Amino acid sequence: MRKTTILLALLTIGFVILTIWSWSHLNITPIEKTSLRLSLDNAVESLDPAKAYSDDSLFVSSQVLEPLYQYHYLKRPYEIQPLLAEGLPKITNKGRLVTVKIKKNIFYHPHPSFKGKPRELKAHDFIIQFKRLALNELRSPGRGLFQGLIEGFENYNELIQNNWKNLERVPLKGIRAIDNYTLEIELLKSEPNINYYLALNFLSPIPWEIVLHENNKLDSILIGTGPYVFKGLVEDYLEMEKNPVYRLDYYPTSGDRYANVQKLLDSSQEKIPFIDSVKFYVINNEENRWDRFFNHEIDLLTVPKTFIRKLYDERGELVEDIKKKDIELKHFPTLANRWLAFNMRDPLVGKNSYLRQAIAYAIDYNEYIRILSHNTNLRANSVLVPGISGYLPAKDFRFKYDPILAKEYLKMAGFNSPSDVPTITYSTRGTQGVSIEEANFIKEQLEKIGLKVKIEILPFGEFLKKGRAGELMFFTDNWLFDYPDGENILQLLVSSNFPGINKSGYSNARIDELYFKLKETTNMDQRDLIIHEMEEIVYQDLPWIPMMYESSFVLQYPEIKNFRKSSIIRNYVKYLKVEK
Repeated sequence: MRKTTILLALLTIGFVILTIWSWSHLNITPIEKTSLRLSLDNAVESLDPAKAYSDDSLFVSSQVLEPLYQYHYLKRPYEIQPLLAEGLPKITNKGRLVTVKIKKNIFYHPHPSFKGKPRELKAHDFIIQFKRLALNELRSPGRGLFQGLIEGFENYNELIQNNWKNLERVPLKGIRAIDNYTLEIELLKSEPNINYYLALNFLSPIPWEIVLHENNKLDSILIGTGPYVFKGLVEDYLEMEKNPVYRLDYYPTSGDRYANVQKLLDSSQEKIPFIDSVKFYVINNEENRWDRFFNHEIDLLTVPKTFIRKLYDERGELVEDIKKKDIELKHFPTLANRWLAFNMRDPLVGKNSYLRQAIAYAIDYNEYIRILSHNTNLRANSVLVPGISGYLPAKDFRFKYDPILAKEYLKMAGFNSPSDVPTITYSTRGTQGVSIEEANFIKEQLEKIGLKVKIEILPFGEFLKKGRAGELMFFTDNWLFDYPDGENILQLLVSSNFPGINKSGYSNARIDELYFKLKETTNMDQRDLIIHEMEEIVYQDLPWIPMMYESSFVLQYPEIKNFRKSSIIRNYVKYLKVEK
């Protein structure tokens, strides 16, 4: 026994000496760790999956948290595929019973509540998160999706007496864990978008131990099962590291035509994630973000709209700064639109439809698109966006630039002389250059017809807070679709979502009726008809004025591989490579 021990020790010492000699004499160096540096436009307001809803918050949390399903990274139209689930849900009982099998041997990142032991994912963790969504105190933007859909969900907060500590012991009638790896969801009615719902970050599983340990305050806590482990705020950035025990998962092996043409399948069947560490820098100032990218302190940059003019010279060619650094420029469509919104509960703009129509005809839409996107975006002709079922490409633009007609509507609104005209407060959707430029343009347009406009400059977090509380008068809003269905944006007009994501405070009984009818309808032709009727009502009541469909220009350094931007696929960092 003693001889064997001595022999093993000598062999170990010999291996170490040989390794050191090899590094010094054969130029063999350890594999260099890769890092990715990304920027955020705004500070993250919350990392709690029940509350996170801004694009920046979802982007950060999506690298750590995992719901049951995700979208195929390289296929359009979008295709749902399993993530934490073993396969697609089994739907029975006329669409009202959803059964999901969960993968085994998936473990959470370390957390003090686990007391140093590996914590495996269980079906019960999803139930805890469903229950959290029902809590009044969290005011989850995802709550409205399940009210009237899951048995017991709507009244669950009252059942637990508005006390989160009762979550564990009080069952939610419509959701059950048949065993550790089988989740059963009982619906009150069939839901055609249930697969999309189960792919939302809202439903990322949360163990009860974490909820208890953190007193249900998860705004700065980010513990999941995903490919990256959140390390917190380090100096001036949020840091993540590759999950060392992430399960076996691989880069996609198929894709659409774009994926093939752009050679996005070169990494097929390779194990993911590739990159060792990720840093997210919050850079509110657009000029600073631009400069830091060109100083190679940031690896990918979504070009701020006010900087699009800097991409090209007077001949329409890429500027030399981009050419000489071999920087790649890509243009991506996004499932996103932008509109002007009114607070329909405001005594001035909300109660005077003629005033809203005056504003709708006072905007030079072509000039708006030129200024904000340098003619790279399209004018919106619908509440929906291209690529969504129900969108009609040939639909007429409801409003046109007509200052004479706008002034007539202003008189019909009761403002016959300059002394009669009140001041309208326009609130910005952030402090960035594009928001200020947009505000000045809107102010200039409305003052041409005789309106008085005061600009209220709000940081994005304050904009969200005031908007969801119904405290804004007049503002620009934007929507990045969470899932590719018209229902996703129409929920912003449902009265039960105020206060909350219905920032316009809009209330119309017929819209509410049609929305819930839409949620019950599986026939696609019938769904389209319902959406079209809802659109017509919106145009008559005019809580929104559609402005433009958004797109993105992205600059990236050539060593970044496999990048494809999408407004609803946010967990893409695991697919990226850095090859220098």
